[in-house]
Amino acid sequence: MSFNSFREQANIKLYESKNSVLGVLRVLSILVSISALSIMVYYYGFEHHPKSKAFLLSLMEGSFGFYIIRFAIRYIYNFNPIQYLKSNWFETIIMTLLLLEGISYNVFDTLILEPIFVGLGFTGFADFSTIFIQLFIFVILIINIITRGTMNSWIKIHPALLFTISILTMTLVGAFLLSLPEMSNIPGGLNLTDSIFMAMSSVSVTGLTTINVAEALTLKGQIVMLFMIKLGGLNTIAFGALLLVVAKFGVSLKYHEVIEDFVNQDSIGKTHSMLAKIILWSTSIEVLGIGLLYLAFGNQGIFADDSERLYQSIFHGISGFNNAGLSSLNGGMMHPDVVNNYMVHGIVMGLFFLGGLGMIYVIDIFSVGKLRERMATPWKTIEFGTKVSLYFTLGLLLFGAIIFFIFEQNNTLKDTGFTGDLVYSFYQSMTTRNAGFNVVETSAISLPVLIIFLFLMFVGASSGSAGGGIRTSTFAVMCASVIATVQGKKRTELFKRSIPNDTVMKAYSIFIFFAIGNILGIFALAITESELLASGRFGFMDLVFEHVSAASTVGLSTGLTPEVSTAGKYVLIMAMFIGRAGTLTIAYLLGKKLISTNYKYPYAGTMVG
Repeated sequence: MSFNSFREQANIKLYESKNSVLGVLRVLSILVSISALSIMVYYYGFEHHPKSKAFLLSLMEGSFGFYIIRFAIRYIYNFNPIQYLKSNWFETIIMTLLLLEGISYNVFDTLILEPIFVGLGFTGFADFSTIFIQLFIFVILIINIITRGTMNSWIKIHPALLFTISILTMTLVGAFLLSLPEMSNIPGGLNLTDSIFMAMSSVSVTGLTTINVAEALTLKGQIVMLFMIKLGGLNTIAFGALLLVVAKFGVSLKYHEVIEDFVNQDSIGKTHSMLAKIILWSTSIEVLGIGLLYLAFGNQGIFADDSERLYQSIFHGISGFNNAGLSSLNGGMMHPDVVNNYMVHGIVMGLFFLGGLGMIYVIDIFSVGKLRERMATPWKTIEFGTKVSLYFTLGLLLFGAIIFFIFEQNNTLKDTGFTGDLVYSFYQSMTTRNAGFNVVETSAISLPVLIIFLFLMFVGASSGSAGGGIRTSTFAVMCASVIATVQGKKRTELFKRSIPNDTVMKAYSIFIFFAIGNILGIFALAITESELLASGRFGFMDLVFEHVSAASTVGLSTGLTPEVSTAGKYVLIMAMFIGRAGTLTIAYLLGKKLISTNYKYPYAGTMVG
């Protein structure tokens, strides 16, 4: 009997039990995944005796065995095994790695990948390998659940609500993990308020901190924070693409207008591939940034230790690109081994710029296909949205740098040379708009520059980026509208294109919502921090700067954050949440949907101005 004949007979015998067996496996997979993750949280979040550690590790190894058996059963029950391996190539690689690592560990008492990472300084790679592979397996299971359509019953919700839930879920999970005893050097762990604050600051990629990250958090806590930064940095444009990918699960056409607020309308038909492109491009830029930072840090001071150098490169590469502004260095970018390293500043600025520009626009500018197309047809230029984002980003960057260079000559720049003046000026202008890494004391900056910085934070980064604010596109449309009004034009025009009236109205709505939100938040801080203001240590300008920084997810502070009361911290948490979700998203979520718009009231006139 040939193999094909044998396989056909086997398929016939297996057919009757296929659905029941695979159904049981799906239930067991969810139970094992939840159990394994719970064990991991308990294992890494609390201190254990050697015996309990060994027992917990054996339970995790047992889950590895289940995953391998599950994969083998699914392979056997598939009627086209070769195609199954091809379509599940990622899971196949992970399962092969698990199997080889299991054999190597049980037979030779070592892990295959361990020598490579030990050579880089990760002496405890056994635990690292366990959690790394476990998380990847869990991701595979989530993907399997989604692709089988079991999320169909709950995915049919408003995209704004789905986006909001995702932010809140990541924040609450992150706060729980950061509060575990082993995540911090604080006896008993971080308190509830600080845990929520730091989790929201990480997920919203803001960068405000109530604690000294380098001293208060352990390596485990910093890694948890880094994961939250990465997840939070999968920005709104990626979320929009994801919504369209899962639209087949029930996202109604009536929500597509909301989806278009997360993703460029011109690319809305290409988002099935756009999500993968965004993840690939963002990860590639991060890896490139990590490599450049590793070289730029050098081997002096704390960077003499290769493992510390690699870790700091990874942390700041991810934090920088995602515009988080959180640092694992004591003092951040003002650390003595970094503050005068202009090469590091240049690399971080590049990461800020690309992360704050928006991945759709980065792909449009730098993708090989687009570059070839523009070279072959010189009359074609970058897309309109890219042009708006790029030109206004560069314009605001130059404006901020010039203001800082002029007004800080006899202040924060008095001890630096001309080269340092230029680097610091452009660096501070860039970090003020979206990132939060600073190389001079914000509290020492003169009042005129602080006022300009408030404006830059208010405008923020580009649409579809990891940054916040009202966004450069909103600011561009408003500027174009003002110019059109002054010149008596009937249409708003920008770069020889007419802007739809709906877009203009949306831009002004965002501006008004954001302005009112900041006014209310500053009013609340003035109440909660009345005693702090009365002490004379901080002024009202510090409150304004702090709240705008939080709402714009920038992360710059004049030193107020650690001193804020518990009530004040929750005001800032709310500001960071709204800033990350977006004021218009919240408005869509709370706004009442009109039954019909096919009506018009009589025109009426009134004096304006």
